[in-house]
Amino acid sequence: MTFTQASDLDIDHIVPLAHAHRTGGSSWSREMKRQFSNDPDNLIAVDDRTNQKKGAKSPVSWKPPMQSYWCEYARRWKLVKEKYGLTISEGEKGSLHVMTGFCY
Repeated sequence: MTFTQASDLDIDHIVPLAHAHRTGGSSWSREMKRQFSNDPDNLIAVDDRTNQKKGAKSPVSWKPPMQSYWCEYARRWKLVKEKYGLTISEGEKGSLHVMTGFCY
């Protein structure tokens, strides 16, 4: 994907901040929240429309539009969730299992 205007680009959190808050991050210190927000493992440059469609959704209700990215997205979702001790629901596990089926 090529961007011609910087305004078309967003930095997205793989695991959204609101989702992290709901799955264990609500008790974090301000410093831990800052660390999570700025963790390169959890950040990716995306087009603004994709970021808006995703919002605070998990893989249960949103998947990257390009199936070729599902494997990397699922891998990073799991990495971040485990790194920060966030819970992974059964629905997330099922969706991540489907997405990792695209790993080569």
